[in-house]
Amino acid sequence: MKITLYQVLSDEKIEASVKDDVITINGEAIDLSVIPDGFRLPGGAVDNDWFVPGTYVERVNGHFELFLRFPVKWDSPDVLRAPETPITLDVKSGKVLFPNVEPVKNDQP
Repeated sequence: MKITLYQVLSDEKIEASVKDDVITINGEAIDLSVIPDGFRLPGGAVDNDWFVPGTYVERVNGHFELFLRFPVKWDSPDVLRAPETPITLDVKSGKVLFPNVEPVKNDQP
């Protein structure tokens, strides 16, 4: 599953995992098996607020490509808060390892 992150300023937390055609986000399982190969579904049509409206969930050569909201904070590292190119995660199975959005501690006085 190819997951492209769409940064939003938020204090929310996201946890996700992937198994076969199912992505589980914060405990809610979303079965994407109804999308045939070569077809796409609007992200807003998925009944889950983590999918980005205006984008698509599509199956390409048997693999899903989708966009998820990615909560960042105002003091998250710039590379995560405002990346030059979209951050895309490729997850075969298991837990989705989202980047750490916590600010970098500056230990200098």
